[in-house]
Amino acid sequence: MMTLAQFVELLDIHGADPARWPDPSREAAQELLAANADARAVLAGAADFDVLIARHYRRASPHAGARSEEQAMVRVLARLEAPLPPQRRGLLPRLLPAALLEFDLAPAWPRFAALVGIAVLGFAVGLSDAGMAVTKKSASAIVGIPASSDSDLSLILFEPDPLSAMR
Repeated sequence: MMTLAQFVELLDIHGADPARWPDPSREAAQELLAANADARAVLAGAADFDVLIARHYRRASPHAGARSEEQAMVRVLARLEAPLPPQRRGLLPRLLPAALLEFDLAPAWPRFAALVGIAVLGFAVGLSDAGMAVTKKSASAIVGIPASSDSDLSLILFEPDPLSAMR
């Protein structure tokens, strides 16, 4: 004979449908249902709970979600304009041949451009007279050698200890 506590546990594990109950428990449970009104009330509550779970499962079914997503996608695609407007090409793809763009230098080319720019600037300052005048004046101020037109920058640069005059 099955007790009411065992019957509640059976309902919690297998649900309210007697077809899902194991055979030995099913016979004992049906005997309890025939004899006990509380067991019938618990079975009715479990059946209501099973209906709620089934309703929620149907709503949250992955197949239903896929259909609704597919329908939403069809609606969005129907509202889009048929052809997209032509896209403008940037200046770089028009000027450089396609072969250079295939090398995938996108992350590195700004660094190379900065290096080349600084090198060109260094050569330009080094070859101009303005660069030498600024260098002579600043070097003579640091070391303490008076700036004159006949002073040679190599005396300051190649002296073994150029900052010894400042000590």
